[in-house]
Amino acid sequence: MISILVPVYNVENYLSQCLDSILAQTYKDIEIVMVNDGSTDHSKYIASSYANRYSFIHLYNYENAGISTTRNRLLRHAQGEYVFFVDSDDYIAPQTLQAMMNHMEAYNCDIVCCGYTMDYRFGALYRKVETKKVMTKQQALHSLAENKGMNNYPWGKLYKKKCFSNVSFPEFMRGFEDTYTVFKALCNAGTIGCISKRYYHYVQHQGSLTHHMNLETAYDMRKAYEYQESCLRRWYPEEDFHFDVHLVNSDFVILYTIFAYYTKKDDPQFVPAVINWKKVNPFVHVAYELCRGICSLRFGWAKTKTQEFNKWL
Repeated sequence: MISILVPVYNVENYLSQCLDSILAQTYKDIEIVMVNDGSTDHSKYIASSYANRYSFIHLYNYENAGISTTRNRLLRHAQGEYVFFVDSDDYIAPQTLQAMMNHMEAYNCDIVCCGYTMDYRFGALYRKVETKKVMTKQQALHSLAENKGMNNYPWGKLYKKKCFSNVSFPEFMRGFEDTYTVFKALCNAGTIGCISKRYYHYVQHQGSLTHHMNLETAYDMRKAYEYQESCLRRWYPEEDFHFDVHLVNSDFVILYTIFAYYTKKDDPQFVPAVINWKKVNPFVHVAYELCRGICSLRFGWAKTKTQEFNKWL
């Protein structure tokens, strides 16, 4: 049985679509587990109406404690041998679970991942997918580190529940708790399968964390990748992991956040990540230095930073 784990918090406009997409699955050996994290809108009542209609839907209500605690509670309540996270403002294609279970059985996988699209109000963005059908965990971790299709999201992945046997989401984190957690489940897997089909729909709206960035949050993003890299280098010293693409992307977010939301009076500071530029596209390097130089000029940062930027012009 697959336990489909749905965290619920103030998603009254999205929850029905999410649950209907799960009920439409062609694979039927499922239970749906919802944890309501103290919603203050009508989410609790929508969830209750589904739980009252279907015996395989279970709802647990708690006071608000955050997404990490909620996901940990979902894992504790799950009764299936397999688990699949679906965020309650997202939805999945009808064939998702059947295709992923078929792949898991065909290749004897512990985790199977599918692709996803980012759904916006007026269109969709098709994200990069991993093209390999099956990987060792070391190959999957390199794909994750190098941003080649594997991602840090808990959703869009069918796990054998045992992959979370000694793994929990950090309840002290303000954000990016997924980056601190999902790679540990990958480490517990023997074989990871990938389906290039984009079955998962990641719905974008103003409630998302990425729409409420500040400088502290932007630096937290980079710290999460630095934590992941430090763990993998300790656990697999024979492997040569490169997180430079993630670190560059994090620095872009930091620079954009500074430029878009701060003034010179705020005196925002930029501390660059340690990046091996040989592992990064040179055009990206030029764009990075351009953004850094513009911010240096705007905010009056140290002259040495501006001089470093000028060398690229």
